[in-house]
Amino acid sequence: MLKAKGKYLFNDDKRFFYLADTCWGAFSSIEMPDWRYYLDTRKSEGFNVIQINTLRQWDSSAPLPNREPFAVTEYDNGNYEYNFAEINKQYFNNAKNMLQEIKKRKMTPALVLLWGNYVPGTWMSKFVKNNTMPFDQIEPYVTYVVKEFKQFNPIWFVSGDVGFTDNGKQDPSVATKYYREVLKAAKAADPDGLFTFHINGESHDLPQEFVKQIDFYSYQSGHGYTGQNTAFTIPLSLRGSQDFQGPIIDTELCYEGLTKMNAPTPERYSAFEVRKAAWRAVLSGADAGLGYGTFGIWPWNDTVRPEQKLEPNFNVQLVPYDWRDCLKFRGAKDMGFLKNFILKYAPEGLEPLKQDIKDNSSVRAAEASHYIFIYLPIAGIVNFSQLGLKVDHCKLIDLKEHTVMDGKIQNNTLQLLPITEDGLIVINKD
Repeated sequence: MLKAKGKYLFNDDKRFFYLADTCWGAFSSIEMPDWRYYLDTRKSEGFNVIQINTLRQWDSSAPLPNREPFAVTEYDNGNYEYNFAEINKQYFNNAKNMLQEIKKRKMTPALVLLWGNYVPGTWMSKFVKNNTMPFDQIEPYVTYVVKEFKQFNPIWFVSGDVGFTDNGKQDPSVATKYYREVLKAAKAADPDGLFTFHINGESHDLPQEFVKQIDFYSYQSGHGYTGQNTAFTIPLSLRGSQDFQGPIIDTELCYEGLTKMNAPTPERYSAFEVRKAAWRAVLSGADAGLGYGTFGIWPWNDTVRPEQKLEPNFNVQLVPYDWRDCLKFRGAKDMGFLKNFILKYAPEGLEPLKQDIKDNSSVRAAEASHYIFIYLPIAGIVNFSQLGLKVDHCKLIDLKEHTVMDGKIQNNTLQLLPITEDGLIVINKD
């Protein structure tokens, strides 16, 4: 069972680097043979957590027959309405069978208890009409789910994609009221559970009453074209001015293959951009783990089954890939490489360097017990003096090719090496 100690998670006193794949729509949309194949693939790549929405994902593919969590009324316009007082036990029994497959592979489920579309006043509740959960149904629903699923030792995400900032797009007072009830009921049913909140993209605002009750801080640097720097600015802020001392995890990096939200022209995120978000997060304080995802697995797009169409409210510009194709994306292997590297070369943790390279805050650096690591999103020369370092020897890892080369240093400056994308400088302190 996972525990939080200091800045990291541990499993039986062994450090646990949280590496999650995101499969929000799993319980509604996946047949068991496909589920086993998917889990085996991710397990082989080094993933140890699967992030799942306990209920139906609002912007995912349509559910399979009898895969609704509650009694449901369907409307001709594509909307649907639940009777939240009538739980569909067959749905949750199937979910337990799926969780058992995770357990067999010694992986951990991270389960969202109540996604934001079920809460009045959130930014996404307007996309799903007449389907917010009545407040008095929260306690019986959460109690039932937690008691059914706690045998699998999950991580509990109290919220799903909800912010607590009063920005005119959501009502934080209502969200706070709802999630206070969710957290209270969940902790009563599983007092030894591990709890966090899944906050919406580029935000880390969380009411102090919740900060005091979480086991680790989850944020998402997310999918905004102009907001990718939050991968490192959020953990720096949490460790700095907010003085958060527990584990920090960027649980939703930019999804590989997803539309770059608000980009001037239609573009998709690549493995390079996923690596850039991941390494900058880890070297800036979010070194307890990461959450990866692809545009096709989280909504479970299955082109072999055309009847399992995407929801009519699907809210992104570009069509998602088939989930089988997503399993071939290289970003997952890059995340496995990162996880193994950190556990091998920084097992006791990382401390971000306080000094930035002049006029280039996108270069991030941190030190471990025996090494200093510097992430270069763009190949170039590096003046170590700007980081307060005197360096005679270093290695440079080409993070696209996973190859290692000797650095060429002149006047305390690393010279340009033949790397076309990003690289990691490794300096031995001993």
